[in-house]
Amino acid sequence: MPQPAMRKLNLEQQHDQVLEKLRMIHLFKSLSEADLEDIAPHFFECHYDKETTIFHEMDLPSESGRRVYFILEGCVKLVKYSTDGESTIVRLAAGGEFFGVTGALTNKPLPFSAVAFTDTNVITISEQHFREVFANHPELGMEMIVALGEVLWFNYETHNQVVKKTDARVAKILLYHLNRDGSNPVPEGDQLKLNLPHSYIASMTGIAYEESVRIISRLRKQHQCIIYLRGGKIIITNVDRLKELAEPDEIWGL
Repeated sequence: MPQPAMRKLNLEQQHDQVLEKLRMIHLFKSLSEADLEDIAPHFFECHYDKETTIFHEMDLPSESGRRVYFILEGCVKLVKYSTDGESTIVRLAAGGEFFGVTGALTNKPLPFSAVAFTDTNVITISEQHFREVFANHPELGMEMIVALGEVLWFNYETHNQVVKKTDARVAKILLYHLNRDGSNPVPEGDQLKLNLPHSYIASMTGIAYEESVRIISRLRKQHQCIIYLRGGKIIITNVDRLKELAEPDEIWGL
């Protein structure tokens, strides 16, 4: 499938819009307006329709341009496939986050596929210009380390839970997305901004789809801490109870 055309951010024609887009990226929030103006010419903007593959697992980054991607709007699922074709979602990268940095910097085969989970807008920068930006703005290095550390911790929490109860795994996923993506207040409680269908919950927690449905039902009926609506819309009605299920000795920063 051909890649969507990339459009270079044009600072002269859309000064305010360009800077606003860069400010949407968590990594760049500490930069001054002058710094943002300095890095803006290196970025291109691109739109991906839902379910469009951005790059494929095991491809060499040099074959597609060795680029780092930053999400403006939407969500991208990072997916690994087994030899028999089964898929596991490594994580969902949402607005303000980045992906593809390891492949771009090392040019080793990409460790996962990136697929638009929803209609998604990104800005992207080449590996060469990415290195230049960090050389000129070394303070971004610590921000990048912190961001990568959070990703590693999330992967550890969600993919190394063999001995943990499945209810706790699902509760952790819901709390993670509440903390990271936020929620909108509704009469019943707090509705997660990002829809989490059963297929995603099952993939992230390493449980069967049918078991995911049963656990969500228990959280709704027995524990009375969520409401699950069609399409993966989730309303958290009792966050304290959800934390108890996730394990009372853990801190979620909520």
